Amino acid sequence: MNIKELNRIYKFLTPMDRLKSVFSHFDHDDILVTSSFGTTSGILMGMVSKVAPGHPIHFIDTTFCFDKTIAYKNTLTDTLGLNITNVLPSVEDNSYSRESELWKLDVDKCCLLNKVKPFEAFKTDKKIWVSGLLMNSNPFRENLEIFEMRGPLIKMHPNIDTTAEGFSHFLVDNNIPPHPMIEDGYESVGCTHCTTKGKGREGRWAGNNKTECGLHTT
Repeated sequence: MNIKELNRIYKFLTPMDRLKSVFSHFDHDDILVTSSFGTTSGILMGMVSKVAPGHPIHFIDTTFCFDKTIAYKNTLTDTLGLNITNVLPSVEDNSYSRESELWKLDVDKCCLLNKVKPFEAFKTDKKIWVSGLLMNSNPFRENLEIFEMRGPLIKMHPNIDTTAEGFSHFLVDNNIPPHPMIEDGYESVGCTHCTTKGKGREGRWAGNNKTECGLHTT
C-alpha cells in the first residue's frame, strides 16, 4: 500500500485507532517511537502506553534540556510505565558544542551534532517512525500528512490533526499531567539556550530564521 492510499484510509480513523492499526500491521521491532518530552508529548506517550505497553520510547537527550523537561519525562515514565531509551550525542561532539557555545556560532550544526547525528543509528533497522508532531505548531507542520516518506522510513504522525482542545481533553480524560513549563509561559520547549517563552513555537530559536531542529525535515 502506498503513502497516498495510507493517508486516504487513516484520515477517517481516530489517532488512537491509527496507532492500534500500525502496531497490529507492523512487527513491533520495526516500529520506532520518539519523544522530546516537550509540551505536547503527553498525548502520544499516553496512547503508546495503552496500545503497546513497554514499547521503547526513544528520547533524544541533547544534555541541554531544561530540568523541568527531564522531570516531566520522569513523571510520565512513572505514571504511564514507559520504557525509555536515551539517545545521546557523542562525548566529543557534545563537549565541543558546550565548550564553544556552538548554538551561538552555528545553531544548525549544534542541532546536527546533538540531535540529528546521534539519532541516525537508531533508524537503520526500522520501517516506520512514529512521532508526536501536531499540525498547528508552524507552517512546515501544517503541510504534513499522517504518513510521509523520510528516506527509506515511513514517518507517521498519528496526532497531526489533533486540535488544541482535543489534546487538552485527552490529558484530562487520561489523568496525564501537563508539562510544568506551560504554566511558566512556554508553549514549546527545546534546549535551554534556544528556547524562550512564547506562543506556539515562536519561542524556539527566537530571532533566528530556524523553525525545526532537522530531525523532521531530513
